[in-house]
Amino acid sequence: MLYNYTLGKLYSGEGWIIVVRGNEHPPVHAHVLHPDGKAAVYLSGKVVNAGVPAKVLRAAQAWIDANTKDVRREWVTMNNPRRR
Repeated sequence: MLYNYTLGKLYSGEGWIIVVRGNEHPPVHAHVLHPDGKAAVYLSGKVVNAGVPAKVLRAAQAWIDANTKDVRREWVTMNNPRRR
């Protein structure tokens, strides 16, 4: 499978990471990547989970909630139309 985007890594947990992808759709969100699945966590609180364990998702959401400015800044940087 080929993905056409770049990743901005924000945080590493035990076996999982939080990233922001480039060439992405609004609204602002981050992705949680885990060996068992992935999830999109929006700053609005919406979550789309595809296999990330609940404990990991809770930890990731807590980090995202505590670091919304960093998530927003990275999302804007990664999705700046001038970079494309």
